[in-house]
Amino acid sequence: MATNHIKAEAITPSKLSTIRTVKGEKTIAEDCSDYLTDEARFGDGRAEHLFYARTEADVVAVISWANQTKTPLTITAGRTGLTGGAVPQGGALLTLELMTNLLGMGFDQSQKRWYLRAEPGVTLETLNSAVLKKLLDVLKGKGTHEEQKALEEFLKDSQTYFFPPDPTEMTAHLGGSVAANASGARSFRYKAIRNWIRKIRVVLANGDVLTIPRGEFFADNGLFQIMLSDGSTINVKIPEYSMPSTKNAAGLFAHPKMDLIDLFIGCEGILGVVTETEVWLEKYPEQTLTIFAFFPSEEAAINFVKAVRSETSPLQPTLIEYFDSHAVQMLRDARAKGSAGVTVPPQVEQCQAIIFFEIPFMEAEMESAFLAAQELLNEHGIGMDDTWAGIDPGDLDKMKAVRHLIPETVNALIAQRKQKHSRVHKLGTDMAVPDEHLETILAFYKQLLEEAKMEYIIFGHIGDNHLHVNILPRTNEEVDEGMRIYQRFAQKAVELGGTVSAEHGIGKLKRPFLKVMYGESGLQEMAAVKQVLDPEWILNPGNMIPKPGERLESLEA
Repeated sequence: MATNHIKAEAITPSKLSTIRTVKGEKTIAEDCSDYLTDEARFGDGRAEHLFYARTEADVVAVISWANQTKTPLTITAGRTGLTGGAVPQGGALLTLELMTNLLGMGFDQSQKRWYLRAEPGVTLETLNSAVLKKLLDVLKGKGTHEEQKALEEFLKDSQTYFFPPDPTEMTAHLGGSVAANASGARSFRYKAIRNWIRKIRVVLANGDVLTIPRGEFFADNGLFQIMLSDGSTINVKIPEYSMPSTKNAAGLFAHPKMDLIDLFIGCEGILGVVTETEVWLEKYPEQTLTIFAFFPSEEAAINFVKAVRSETSPLQPTLIEYFDSHAVQMLRDARAKGSAGVTVPPQVEQCQAIIFFEIPFMEAEMESAFLAAQELLNEHGIGMDDTWAGIDPGDLDKMKAVRHLIPETVNALIAQRKQKHSRVHKLGTDMAVPDEHLETILAFYKQLLEEAKMEYIIFGHIGDNHLHVNILPRTNEEVDEGMRIYQRFAQKAVELGGTVSAEHGIGKLKRPFLKVMYGESGLQEMAAVKQVLDPEWILNPGNMIPKPGERLESLEA
């Protein structure tokens, strides 16, 4: 029976002295510098302690120590984030990267679905590879009796399965992906990771542990009650702001009758640390037709997108990706240089925009899938000769390499510039708007950037109207100008009913934009939730919302 009451448990923590630890700000900076940054190359991280957790008991021990000593504690693992969320600003750093165990396989009789249980340090690449290939011998002898029976049945099942969320960076870790409610290209069909989480275990700031299955604990009049292991009860009041209808990863999830599990998914670790997750699995398509379509203009590409995602479209893609003329030029440059290991097709030389899409189909539907794609492309001025298409796994890998070449090239460029200009970092926008405003927001992006003569490229998940505008500052001064432009983008997206972050979250870098979206009252409501669950404000300090009394950065440079 559903309830808004949940009881936390106390588990025996590890001895702090048994946990691998690096101490001293200088030592960490010299020997462990990789832990002080993320993919955005945000800020200059620093920490006095670096703890390596191997078990949930280790996590409990470190968090309990931090709470008792009032030491700020930043949680990290894969460091693939783009908002500075895992970059410590002092205090201690806890990495979950060594918690890499797959824990159990289950079958939910009521849902008729398989699920897999895993620790937070498992990468999405490792998880999917193990499931797709059924390389699950590591689970034999693990878990409950029911999980052992489920594993036997899963290995006998002739169907292939996978974990659908695709946050683009498959080296991302499961725990961080849950904490950020990660998503990516395939969110057009499969939505964000929130929709694929069956259960989590989360360690609270006091060291207590909550086990939260989906569908059991719902807010009553916007309120949850949590009984802690010491017998005291805390009341968590859900924020009252409205969330956009678009794909969204900005702020705490809020709805008057929401499921408790959704409060922690996407909370960016400010409310608790996920130590175990059960994820739903899905049947893998028998075949996938993947197409890079090379359009003579950006307008033609946009019109094709509107047609392919319409209700009358003969195609049902899992993803629709966009590359603007600047991204196309980056691919041309890569082709000219002969980028190692990446095949850039010759069609790129003449086009001005690219649409990359995938169509899943059954084996018997191959011909009809090709014909439907060809017909829709012809209606928008190009033929199959103007595409790079394939169903062979080798071709798909080559296409994905081209897709990933864009952000990888951008990140390398920014890292190079940062050596000369210390404040330079990528300004990667993460906004999404409703379908009807796609062309409006795209024109707005380009107008402001070209007026300011900023270097930029635009690419990303156009199926969700979720385009990444990557502003590429060449100097420290251009960082300031880029932030001013970013502010105007954020304001415009919100005006159009969209979000300031559709998948990357807020972290430290985008806190001012959260205020643009929810206002001061919204930030205060989030802070009230944080205050109840983490009274000392030790978990992931600086992420998402400012601590009471802390100054929120101004968007005006």
